Amino acid sequence: MEENFLFGPWGWMILAAVLFVLEITAPGIFFMWFGLAAAVTGLITFGYDISWQWQLLWFGVLSLISVGLAARYLRNHPLTSDRPLLNLRATRHVGKTYILVDPIVDGRGSVRIGDSVWRVSGPELPEGEKVTVTGADGTLLYVTKAGESEAA
Repeated sequence: MEENFLFGPWGWMILAAVLFVLEITAPGIFFMWFGLAAAVTGLITFGYDISWQWQLLWFGVLSLISVGLAARYLRNHPLTSDRPLLNLRATRHVGKTYILVDPIVDGRGSVRIGDSVWRVSGPELPEGEKVTVTGADGTLLYVTKAGESEAA
C-alpha cells in the first residue's frame, strides 16, 4: 500500500470526524451521510490494501448510496416537529380573540397580544372592540368583529 496519509485509513477516519463535526455545527442533515461514507471507506482501507484511486471510487459510490438511502427514507418518513408553528408566530393567533388598542380605520388598526402590538386588517371598528383573528400574512393579522363569521 502507498504510504500516503491522506488516502490511508486514518485519513478517512479524520475526514469522517470532520464531516460529523460539520454536521453538528451546520443546519440540516447533509454532512452526516458523507461522514458515514468516509468512515466505511476508512474501515475498508484498514482491511484491504487498495490504491487511492479505488479508495476515492469507494467513497464516491458509498456517498451516493448513503445520500440516496437517506433521501428515500426521509421522503417516506418526513421529520416532524413538536412545535410546527415555531417560526410562524402570526399563525398561532388564528381563531383567538383580542381587543383593539387602535381603531381599524381604512382597513388598518392594531391589537395588543402579550407585550407586543400587532397590526391588523379588517372592517372599520372602534377602539376597544373585540376582534377574532381569521388569518395572517407575515406580521399582519386579518380580523373580523368577534362573534361574526369570516364569510359574513
